[in-house]
Amino acid sequence: MQNIPSTPPELSLAPSKPKRIELVDAIRGFALMGICLVHFMEYFELYWIKQDPTTLHNIVFFLFAGKAYAIFALMFGLSFFIIMDNQARKGVDFSYRFAWRLLILLAIGYLHTLLYLGDILFVLGVIGLSLLFVQRLNNRWLLITALLCLVQIPFYYQFYAALSNLPGANDAPSHWAVYPEVYAAIAKASFSDLIALNSWDGLMAKCLYFVESGRGLQLIGLFIIGLILGRIGFFTQPEKFVKARARAVVIAIAAAAIFFSLETYIKQLPADALQEKGMAKMYLEQIVGSYSSTAIMASLLLLFMQFYLWQPTGKILNLLTPCGRISLSIYLVQAVIGVPLFYPFGLGWYETIGQTNSFLFGIAFYGLLIVVAHWWVKRFYYGPVEWVWRSATYMTTKVPFKREV
Repeated sequence: MQNIPSTPPELSLAPSKPKRIELVDAIRGFALMGICLVHFMEYFELYWIKQDPTTLHNIVFFLFAGKAYAIFALMFGLSFFIIMDNQARKGVDFSYRFAWRLLILLAIGYLHTLLYLGDILFVLGVIGLSLLFVQRLNNRWLLITALLCLVQIPFYYQFYAALSNLPGANDAPSHWAVYPEVYAAIAKASFSDLIALNSWDGLMAKCLYFVESGRGLQLIGLFIIGLILGRIGFFTQPEKFVKARARAVVIAIAAAAIFFSLETYIKQLPADALQEKGMAKMYLEQIVGSYSSTAIMASLLLLFMQFYLWQPTGKILNLLTPCGRISLSIYLVQAVIGVPLFYPFGLGWYETIGQTNSFLFGIAFYGLLIVVAHWWVKRFYYGPVEWVWRSATYMTTKVPFKREV
């Protein structure tokens, strides 16, 4: 890797990134809201120790679980395009520095994982490197690559192998055994025990999950789709895609209805519907469930754009924009506040609060974050963690922080 100068020539005393795209920030704010609600509804992971599948829980998970973070991942790919394109216009090859930027994100994610096992930043930092390997492909090959990832081809082989009873094919995924052990340990962990547990055992459980569940492959596909959408100006020139966006909404909603119905049907089949004993049914559920989740995510994203670009509702949805501007700080503060509230070393709410109260508290909490974000962006260029990330990326503390009021 080439040497990275400590003070790059492209860094000025004013923020050097392009003008903020408010639609993109609003989408990030919306995704963060969904992530926040899921976090609270699953008691920051401890719901899985003491499950309470209420109707409210099922609605929130149907809308946001696996979908909100998927929107966040798509925006990650878009951000990659914006950053790389902005630097390329200055004649700067930003690839090595972007790799360094991802390593910093990985470190932030690891520290966050020590507190909260459900962290996604560590995974983004690792898998985000894939963008550097595909960035020079044209849009056609990018789309083919993304679709190959989203189709989840490995599951088709696993389904075939399980049906054929190939050696090891019907063994349960490793994370099925690891996660219950980790959750059981978290349920009685002190703060120091939690840090020690998540430093390795929890981290390995999460990595196994992203590999075995297909979520890692899905992330790569969504990163690439975000990169393509950035290239064609889907978010910066929304007026060019009015008809295409309307058609896409209809297609996405129809696909979501079809795949969700099929997923529900497969889940209701008896365990021995495909084979007397084995994992074939589970892999079929994984395939269809992945398609269902992606279609619902696309529906949410496109519907949000439609309502944002419609003036009567756009003014309301624009309230989410400041959260999107400081999305990294907003994401991290959820666990900093939530984990001590729900975990046994703190108030232990996971045993007593219940789904309805947790949902209401999550709504109120995110409402407070919106208020704080509005106050913050009027006074500072970046969120506190964003400033640290940017400063570490350029290896200088000369990045401006406080606005002149």
